[in-house]
Amino acid sequence: MTLKKHSYSGRTDDPAIKERFHQVVKDYNDENQSDVILGFMSDEGVRRNKGRVGASLAPEKIREKLASLPFTSEIFDRGSVVGTENLEASQDELGNEVSTLLKKDNFVLLFGGGHETLYGHYLGVRDAFKDEKICVLNIDAHFDLRNETPSSGTMFHQILSADKNIDYYVLGIQPLGNTETLFKTAEHFGVHYNTIDEFREDKELLMALSATLGNYDKVFMTLCMDSVKASDAPGVSAPSPNGFTSLEIKTILEHFATLENLVSFDISEVSPELDRDDMTSVLAAFLAVTFLNAKNNKS
Repeated sequence: MTLKKHSYSGRTDDPAIKERFHQVVKDYNDENQSDVILGFMSDEGVRRNKGRVGASLAPEKIREKLASLPFTSEIFDRGSVVGTENLEASQDELGNEVSTLLKKDNFVLLFGGGHETLYGHYLGVRDAFKDEKICVLNIDAHFDLRNETPSSGTMFHQILSADKNIDYYVLGIQPLGNTETLFKTAEHFGVHYNTIDEFREDKELLMALSATLGNYDKVFMTLCMDSVKASDAPGVSAPSPNGFTSLEIKTILEHFATLENLVSFDISEVSPELDRDDMTSVLAAFLAVTFLNAKNNKS
């Protein structure tokens, strides 16, 4: 498999001072114990889910917006898996890449792609940590628990149906974004969820949730950008009128970035073709750097 590489370029104030992302990021070359970016250029799952396509362009666009942001930590870029209409094979390829990086004790920061990115992400985590008790934390307006042909709306049903050693937590559920059947499916699988209103009403929720997640062997996390309100993130397949504000999502990511057992994180569902003035891609890049800064300063 050939990965698509991204060539970073951006503003340089003083060539002798490396203080922007494009000046410090390096091509990945089998490093270990490092932060590594990986992309998944696919929105086949969105198409199958009858959504608005365009997310396959996000890994390139987010990197473009990252390039000139202030950043001085060591970081590497593996490139992007280029998806095809064979979603299942593409997810397998992504899983192989994620697993290889995790087995070298790297932290993986993954840019989707549609939210079908999450299933490939999961395959890699499970392969790297075969016998461990794992938790997935989804920041999302939707459960993505449909029982149908694999798409961007089925990933967690696929996972929970096959893997009895994983728990699913989701933060930001919108009651008007999920049918009664989906709520019943969540109950059937024992999904731990909080609505966006519960998040806003309970000031201790994040602390309580992180304490619970700390009991797992490994945690991986996914952010669906359609959980952010449309005025802050218009470039998604399913914009939300009542999603998280950019400040709320920043606070959430800064909080969970400090989890000691967090091994990987993906940002999915940015759709540059549907964006307005690149607002959603800029926000995703801002959130990525915010997350990395919080993670690396956790001590």
